[in-house]
Amino acid sequence: MVKLTTLKLATVSTISTLLVLFLSACSDPVVTPSSQPTFFSNPGGEIHGQPASPDYEITFPADHLAHPQFTIEWWYLTANLTDELGAPYAYQWTLFRFKSADKANSWDDGQSYMAHVSLHSQDQHWFGERFARGGVGNAGVTDKPLTLFLDDWQWQAQEGQKGLFPATVTSSIPNIQFTQPTQQAQLNLHLSTYGPFVLHGQNGFSVKSLNPPLASHYYSQPFIQIQGTLQIDGRKHQLKGTGWFDHEWSSQLMDAGAAGWDWFSLHLDNGAKIMAFRMRLTAQADFISGSYIEPDGSNTSLSAEELTLEPLGKSKVAGHLYPLTWHLKLPEKNIDLTLQASKVDQLNPGRFSYYEGALEISGSHTGTGFMELTGY
Repeated sequence: MVKLTTLKLATVSTISTLLVLFLSACSDPVVTPSSQPTFFSNPGGEIHGQPASPDYEITFPADHLAHPQFTIEWWYLTANLTDELGAPYAYQWTLFRFKSADKANSWDDGQSYMAHVSLHSQDQHWFGERFARGGVGNAGVTDKPLTLFLDDWQWQAQEGQKGLFPATVTSSIPNIQFTQPTQQAQLNLHLSTYGPFVLHGQNGFSVKSLNPPLASHYYSQPFIQIQGTLQIDGRKHQLKGTGWFDHEWSSQLMDAGAAGWDWFSLHLDNGAKIMAFRMRLTAQADFISGSYIEPDGSNTSLSAEELTLEPLGKSKVAGHLYPLTWHLKLPEKNIDLTLQASKVDQLNPGRFSYYEGALEISGSHTGTGFMELTGY
């Protein structure tokens, strides 16, 4: 999830404090420093976003677009890909939107954007991060056809389509280990779907904790087929694989009692999908939820009584300990899995770092997937 996405949470301060970025129209932010900043706290100061509500009915294609009355929102693609030789790649493309002011002017529509793009091979990592102010024209969400963009990082639906798919996603990403322009990864991916959208929780109203009450509106498209090209140093690779798309928006996603979260998207060998989520809370039990998605797209919401999600130890990454091996158990479906990060270092080293990368599945089933770890 959010899957967002999802940035390193040290402790919680307000989104308004952080978003005195006030992002120039170009991609380089000007940030007012904040001690212990995070994007995902409850809004404060002058910013008051609309809370998520169980009475809200998600409808398509309207809800593929932005929800500027909410404080935070993201459109999030993760993909497990292989090239023509079978070598694996893990890809992430994310656009974040933040409500940064209640009043707009001719240079600012009251929204700010951040985009992350990441690509892992077995021994390399490409990662980029960009910021922009809304209302200037180089970032946003538009329709006819639906387009998500920040500069030339773009998700564009096929002309004539009202929804998100079919779509083409493009990006050019620097290699964090090399500075040569030829080492940039240039991707052009074509996305199509073979199953329905999935609403998490109560018809898309996704509860993150009970005390305090934190929630979002959240749906996924876990049935994505991907084909495209990757070009590095003049050499073109043919890619194909499976994708997972999340769209989530909220004004009450984090609180001072929340330390961070862990999120998993799984593609099992029997065609089923699993979304698993753990909100780590201070001085109370973790909040665990999820969705089990049948191959036909029918969906069952999961609670902590039905879903076991436990870390099995931690590994050091960039000076912090991250749980990179997990036990996931769903007895009613005869599912008992070990989830293992495909490689140790899959940290996105942005202004707000977080762990996001591919995982391997073993146990009662095999498959592929992604894990997202924040707040460590």
